[in-house]
Order: sequence, then C-alpha cells, then structure tokens
Amino acid sequence: MTDTRKVHSIRYGKKSGVLTAYIHPKDHEQLNPFVLWDHFSAKAVMHSAGLDYHGHSGIDAISYPVIGKLNHRDSAGSHVTLASGDVHIMTSGKGIIHKDTLTPKNGQIEAFSLWTVLPAGSKEMAPACSTNIDAHHLPLVEEKCTITKVIIGHYKGANSPVQYSIPITYLDVMIAPYSCWSFQPMRHKAVGLSIYNRVPVTSVAIKYKRNKWPHCNPHICRLKFARAKLRPVYLLSWDNPCNSPFILLSALSTPQS
Repeated sequence: MTDTRKVHSIRYGKKSGVLTAYIHPKDHEQLNPFVLWDHFSAKAVMHSAGLDYHGHSGIDAISYPVIGKLNHRDSAGSHVTLASGDVHIMTSGKGIIHKDTLTPKNGQIEAFSLWTVLPAGSKEMAPACSTNIDAHHLPLVEEKCTITKVIIGHYKGANSPVQYSIPITYLDVMIAPYSCWSFQPMRHKAVGLSIYNRVPVTSVAIKYKRNKWPHCNPHICRLKFARAKLRPVYLLSWDNPCNSPFILLSALSTPQS
C-alpha cells in the first residue's frame, strides 16, 4: 500500500491590487513558524510599485523577485537592488524599518515574500541585519526532466549558502512537460508542507489549479508532483514550530521616526 500525505487545507489567497496573501493572522497557530506568504504579480506596469517605510521585529523576511528588480533599503544600513532570481534575507531581531520597491521588466513584475518567526531568545532579541545572495551563488540540481534551485536548505546533496534561523527548505523547481519531480522530507520534519503553482499540478492524487496553496499534514512519505506544462513550483517544508508569541501591529514610518 502506498503512503500518502493528507491535504489539511487549500488556500486560495486574498488578492488586493498586485498582492495575493496566502496566510491570514488566524492561521498563525496552525502554520507556525510561517507568519506571511505573499505573491506580488502584475502585467502592463508602467512605474515602480512597493511599500513605504514600515517596521518589524521578531521575524525573518525572505524576498525573492522572479520578474523585475527589487530595491531594498532598511535601518540596518542595507541598500541593495535585487535582480530576478536573487534572494534577500532581512532578520528584524529586536526591530528594523525598511522599504521595498519593485521595478517592472517589460511591463511585468513578480515576487514572493515569506516571513518566519524567529526562535525565542538571543536570535529574537539580536540587532537587525540584512543579507543579499546573488542568484549565481544558489546551487542548481539538474536531473533528467527537472531543474531544482536550492534557495534555502538542501536538496540531493546541494546546499544553499543562505544561513537561516530555522531549518526550512525553500526550493524553486522547473519541471519539463509531462514529467515528474519528487521530494523526500527529512524524518525529523514535523510540521506541514506548502506549494504555490501557476498551472495545474498533480500531487498525491489531487489536482491543484492555479493560485491555490495546499497545506499538508505532517508525514515522512515521499512527495511526487507531475505536470503537463513548463512552469515553476515553489515548495516549502519546515521543522517543528517555534514557541514564540506573535503580535500584529501596523504603522508606516520614516527612517527618522
């Protein structure tokens, strides 16, 4: 009998302008340590778009532009422009203020933003810092019909240079038409799986249409994905939840304030 992984829920996301948010505050307890998973996407964009200065504390924020450039500026002294495929890690620690701006390429922008809660203790209260990783430093695992980019964590012997606060795995996978890709979670991984895809994908006998975000129950069985069109799959797996409280506050700021 073949093991399967049970899908706990499928999230369609809440769209507002160019942003689709896949995690709601009410989901934080269930999805801990994930606190935000946003997808930015728009076509026929004439000008840059983004968020003005605002603050965070107690989280790691991963920015991953797919189409276009992302300009990041923060109170820790980081001012960088990410090209498509680059990765930026902002560790907010005990507090940081930042601003992000997306610049379109041929009128199109696309990017992902992922936040995870910092472990309680020294990492949570450490000074803020930022790290930028160029795309050419991220390893690619080329197989017969797939190419897997290791953004964070490791996959089949390839290790990302990104130093992260918790042991998540973040992969960008390209699957050839009518081909399959599989992933074996580590046995100590205890909490969930999430996927984002832009065309139909078949996984554990369930078909997911575009802009759905399946959340699966813990299991150590192998995961297998098949697709009929050439598009990326974004896969996240993670370890035990962090026992840190999470408080949402919202305010726009300036570097001076």
